[in-house]
Amino acid sequence: MRARLISFILPLLIAATPVVAAEPAAAPSEMDGSIHRLGPDARQLRFEGETSTRVWAVYVTNTQAQSRARVHIAYSNAISVMPEASSIRIAVNDVEVATAPINAASDPGVIDVELPRGLLSVGYNALRVAVSQRHRVDCSLEATYELMTQLDPATSGLAFPGVVDAGVTTLDDLAAVSPDASGVVTLRAVVPDNASTHEIDYAIQAAEATAIRAHFVRPKVEVVTAIDEKPGLFVLAGLHSTLESQGFAAYLNTSGTPHLAAAARPGQRVVVVSGATDEDTEAALHDLAAVDGGDAPPATAPAIVALRAGKGFPIEGLTTVSFRDLGVRSEEFDGRLYRATFDLMLPPDFYPADYDKLTLSLSYGYSAGLARNAQILVRINEREAGSMPLGNPRGGVFENRLISVPLGKLRPGFNRLEIEAQTPTPQDAACEVEIQLAAHERFALFDKSELIVPQLARIAKMPNLAVTMSSGFPYTGTGDSAGRLLIGSRSPSEIGAAASFLARAAFVAGRPIAVRTTFDPSELGLGSALIAASFPEMRPDILSHFSLDPQALRRAWGRPGAIEAANASVTKTMKAKPGTKAEDAVANASLYDRWAEGMASTPSDFKPGAAARSIYDRFINIHRDDLAWLRDPPRMIDVPDRSTMIIAQARAPFGGTGVWTLLVAANAEELSRDVVGITAPTNWDKVEGRASAFLPRSGVVIIPGAAEGFFIPTQSLRPGNLRLIAAGWLSSNIDYFFLAFLVGALLVGALTTWTVKVFGARP
Repeated sequence: MRARLISFILPLLIAATPVVAAEPAAAPSEMDGSIHRLGPDARQLRFEGETSTRVWAVYVTNTQAQSRARVHIAYSNAISVMPEASSIRIAVNDVEVATAPINAASDPGVIDVELPRGLLSVGYNALRVAVSQRHRVDCSLEATYELMTQLDPATSGLAFPGVVDAGVTTLDDLAAVSPDASGVVTLRAVVPDNASTHEIDYAIQAAEATAIRAHFVRPKVEVVTAIDEKPGLFVLAGLHSTLESQGFAAYLNTSGTPHLAAAARPGQRVVVVSGATDEDTEAALHDLAAVDGGDAPPATAPAIVALRAGKGFPIEGLTTVSFRDLGVRSEEFDGRLYRATFDLMLPPDFYPADYDKLTLSLSYGYSAGLARNAQILVRINEREAGSMPLGNPRGGVFENRLISVPLGKLRPGFNRLEIEAQTPTPQDAACEVEIQLAAHERFALFDKSELIVPQLARIAKMPNLAVTMSSGFPYTGTGDSAGRLLIGSRSPSEIGAAASFLARAAFVAGRPIAVRTTFDPSELGLGSALIAASFPEMRPDILSHFSLDPQALRRAWGRPGAIEAANASVTKTMKAKPGTKAEDAVANASLYDRWAEGMASTPSDFKPGAAARSIYDRFINIHRDDLAWLRDPPRMIDVPDRSTMIIAQARAPFGGTGVWTLLVAANAEELSRDVVGITAPTNWDKVEGRASAFLPRSGVVIIPGAAEGFFIPTQSLRPGNLRLIAAGWLSSNIDYFFLAFLVGALLVGALTTWTVKVFGARP
């Protein structure tokens, strides 16, 4: 007890010490070349639990690569973190550059280290931050959830002291533009007051293409009428003749290709997309987005993995992927709760149902003496999906141990998979400091583990916001087949909100999303449409089509002080927040051999309860939602308290395959603000179902309640695909399966009886 008390009090008396003394870091604007912030989401800069790792791909220009470079990390941590047993490690392009104790519970901590010359290359480089944390006084599994280290989003990143201008000279160099302190990159789209809807379309698509080309994870589109004196990144698009008549001739060239115009004022950059005809302009937009690949920007090998993992590893079905390719490395662990995560991007027309299983083939080891409740858990999108006990008291090294997860637990688009190893020991109850400091490895996960994906059923089931947020589907047409974009008014706030949403969707999808803008609801027609408007500009019949009660919205958003109360809660919350592949292969093999030496892969002790649960999950797995007759009928959407924006989706009127998507907020200013809020990846990736709400304090909240679903064929209904679709539908409607089985059995019985009577042997 005395040792635990000393461990709790002593760190409070010790000031945080930087790893390397360095000049203080300023908080420059996003156009300054002196720092590239990690961004784009403060929640992604939070490290929770006993072990956590993040990797960012950071673009470096030629000017920056030839200058001094530092990694500057400012952070704070929870008071429960024990500095003597906790550390933060930083690596650039897989070269470790700094290790420091986590000791910033009372005062902010700083890690500032200069990088060796030549470590950074022109193009994308990988910056990895790994955190290991242990609790001061509590060694239970529950206490691990109290551990937290938060990086400062304003000052953490790659710093280039003395570099005022990053040297952005090409379109690819735009990726070096740093997000601001909130993680946002602002694009100022030039839309003159008298612009036609066709010209607005060009401005929006140019913003989308710029976000894709420059890898702006969280773009914000701000609509302006001219290129004024403000510093920043401007986007200018349209017919050559139109732009000339509007006074932008100085920014144009005669090549007909997208380009960066010469900066008229310091701190300005102008992306220009124009052509002599509509066809030429559309071709220039296509070239700006570089959707056909072309000459990809240079990137180091670790950065390539980081770029691919940033959006989620793309999965099309019927494949096997090693954990190494998913960005998960072989790792030893000496704590109580180990986590490894990776993200998958499934096709937008993936049909999630229990017609097959996703399988994790795990290779791992664990030491002797773990507690009886030690186990491996698999979570998908924060929901438990499978488990495996670590029941051998002698430990061992195991290969190809399978954990299967029904495909129905995944969703189209983005999915986060988390492997959690709970490895408590009986000695944890004492929680002695000396034991924690001298802890030995309890668990190891090897990157030879694999993810096995079966053939996927391919048909889009709508409405489902996750499909649209991950791919832009069904807004995939061009020309006359493009979806409609209905904006409530010509307010720059509403146009900018719609453009910001589409720019983020285009970045995630990897291609521009073509829409035709209108301000007249009567022009929506029967096809797909995206509707972005403030509540006062929204027609009640359109709201009712999305199962939204206009009177309920008026009560929620129209009462005095409702929005002010939500905004006040946000302010309060903010104030309260504190080598080479060959070398890798050798190191991983060495780690595996060291664990395997002297250990046998012996069977685990049998646990009846865990075995029964595993059998039920694997072979039965029936729940109420699988029975169509027991499901709740569709109902009106309940607006959550303190929500300030609703995203909803419904089938277009009069049937067909059109889909309408709605973004509505209390007013134009709230719509503009909340769209930027929802573009944060930790919010964007949570949106799913028929409706979700945005709460400034809590983020995205999924609104429960199913809608009448319908299918949109996206691929040829070949027998193999049709079989999977049918099996998936029956697995989601088991009562109909039982009914069909019963009717089939009766028919077979009746046919058999008739056959015997007619053709059977007679005495």
